[in-house]
Amino acid sequence: MSKPNYREIKFPKGFLWGAATSAHQVEGNNTNNQWWAWEQEGGHISDGSVSGRACDHYHLYEQDFNLVKELGHNVHRFSIEWSRIEPKEGKWSEKEIEHYRKVVEALRERNIIPMVTLHHFTNPLWLEEKGAWLNPKTVDYFERYTRKVVETMGDLIPFYNTINEPVWVAYANYALGVHPPCHTDMNEFYIAGKHFLMAHGKSYNAIHETVKDMGFKVKPQVGIVKQMMYYDPVDPQVKEDVDEADRLDELTNRWFLDGIHSGIIRRPFGEGEELDYLRGSWDFIGVNYYTRTQVTTRLSDPKVLELMVSRVGETTDMYEVYPEGLYKQLMSVKKYGKPVYVTENGIATKDDNQRCRYILTHLKIVHQAIRDGVNLKGYIYWSLMDNFEWSFGYSMRFGLVEINYETLERKPRPSAYLYRDIIKSNKITTQQFQKYF
Repeated sequence: MSKPNYREIKFPKGFLWGAATSAHQVEGNNTNNQWWAWEQEGGHISDGSVSGRACDHYHLYEQDFNLVKELGHNVHRFSIEWSRIEPKEGKWSEKEIEHYRKVVEALRERNIIPMVTLHHFTNPLWLEEKGAWLNPKTVDYFERYTRKVVETMGDLIPFYNTINEPVWVAYANYALGVHPPCHTDMNEFYIAGKHFLMAHGKSYNAIHETVKDMGFKVKPQVGIVKQMMYYDPVDPQVKEDVDEADRLDELTNRWFLDGIHSGIIRRPFGEGEELDYLRGSWDFIGVNYYTRTQVTTRLSDPKVLELMVSRVGETTDMYEVYPEGLYKQLMSVKKYGKPVYVTENGIATKDDNQRCRYILTHLKIVHQAIRDGVNLKGYIYWSLMDNFEWSFGYSMRFGLVEINYETLERKPRPSAYLYRDIIKSNKITTQQFQKYF
């Protein structure tokens, strides 16, 4: 088989390049949130692990940021752990606020732009006990927490992600039952989804209002981070398959994004409420993309199942590699007229050559989307380092940097250096493509 004909591609001047982490997955000893409590019950994590000390990034962040600088990244996305900042309802930890301020300062000292995520999957225990995202008061609790973060470190933060993958969190927690509290109730999914949408709007306005009230010179950009699963009809010529893919896209993608754009909460998540504070509450859109889901209503038909299997291409330790879905989802958000960042895109694999191919093929897609009119400003790989991959535990290896969990040694993989070279030149060369294909 001949190699694909890949030509050199160049990215726009000022393009942002980086990688991401989240607090619970790398910091270690986040003992005051619902995920830690759930892990201690046993039987929930597929490899039998618990997050424990994780990568001990809480103490080793400066070492890690030295690596980030060495690898050429100019932006780093990370999350602040709400349960550290507000360990008890209405009680703030000045120690932890100072810690995260030092984290942000450490990035800025290395000329790395901090992109802060305010909520990445975890809730303080006190909030979980109050019903978390099923409780309408959580919208106000999240706004209060947002204001505290901005008041105490907002002079240093140019980018905020309010909530990471809110629809997925609502679905996994309350409908699918795979994340705590492991409920399986679609009505709870609708309730939680609505509250996440409202909380985003409140948080967006709180950030801009607080920055203005505090007189900070920084003019932050605030966005949502939306997981954008691509739903691919098994047979595009079969109306039922197309309709089902459209239904799932509406359920998990469109209603939320359209809600921010219009300020209207559509059924079944709302009753068509129009919220002024929600309308237009984004300065950019963060797109997380990993793979596609094949969609059909005809799973009982053996021939359809055979067709689905025949369509599957390269796979990773978690999912199929399908870069075309990233292009389709980037094009789908073009209509909103906002700057776009790929805020997560990555691969779970122990084969680093596969990781190199994954990065190259997805960056080729990113370039194609830019060429076709998407105002795409940056690409952030998931993840900087191997980490605790939620219900999969430590069995999945996403990192550009390999972690030895016994010694905590950090070792950049060849993919980290490939990515560094792309960043340095702001382009992918023909030779880089040829090496891996």
